[in-house]
Amino acid sequence: MKSLVRWGVTLGIAGTVIFAGISGINNSQALALPQEQVVKTLREVPVFTFVNSQGKFLIISRKNQSKTISEIGFFISKQDAQKFLEGKLKKENPQLASTIQIKTVSLAYYYNLVLEGKNRKDSEVIFTLVPTKQQVDSAKSILTSSGKPVQQFNGVPLFVPKFKQGNNYLTISISQSNEPYIPFYFDKEQAVAHLEAFRKARPQEAKNTEIQVVGLDGVINTLNSSKDPNTSKILLFPSRESIEFLRSLPSNQQKKK
Repeated sequence: MKSLVRWGVTLGIAGTVIFAGISGINNSQALALPQEQVVKTLREVPVFTFVNSQGKFLIISRKNQSKTISEIGFFISKQDAQKFLEGKLKKENPQLASTIQIKTVSLAYYYNLVLEGKNRKDSEVIFTLVPTKQQVDSAKSILTSSGKPVQQFNGVPLFVPKFKQGNNYLTISISQSNEPYIPFYFDKEQAVAHLEAFRKARPQEAKNTEIQVVGLDGVINTLNSSKDPNTSKILLFPSRESIEFLRSLPSNQQKKK
């Protein structure tokens, strides 16, 4: 297939997550999360890819010097996937584009594909997760303003409200039990809203807060390897766009998703 476009950078570690004590959470040592719990954490986030009428993934081939690289792209944003389909793909191969549709899968599904690819020595396909440009730009801006200037951000950025001292993270409760979770936001705007709400509730404590940028791949590695029990409190918070998309689905599809 004719080379269309480079999807973006492949997953790479862009920071690690270190957890300190959080009020009300036991700090005793524990094993890394079981694989099913890692998958459960990732299952809440939708990602978007392309399939043909037979349900097969669209594979994009490109030349890297003398080597051909085959990629299957997964987008964090459905709007970005739609723009690629309506723009780049239709312009370069309208006949192919007419047979393609956008398919929604979970981040856990993507993660399992990556693991299967790593375990297969004969696998020649790269599974690439494409971040939203606006959020990548926001991540670079935050890192630059904190004295860590970067030319590019490899991977998908996540935004985490935290305290500047003590390396403690702001939490949210999402159930009637009031159990605290540590939200990792795909949108900077969501993290800002969380921080603003905290500043209104506790203005003095909020003076010691900031938004930290970490990479999704680093968070997944932490879920797989960290012995800190607070790891089980990580909550990947989908973007506002993704939340609206999930809400737009019929109720039976929402339950399935």
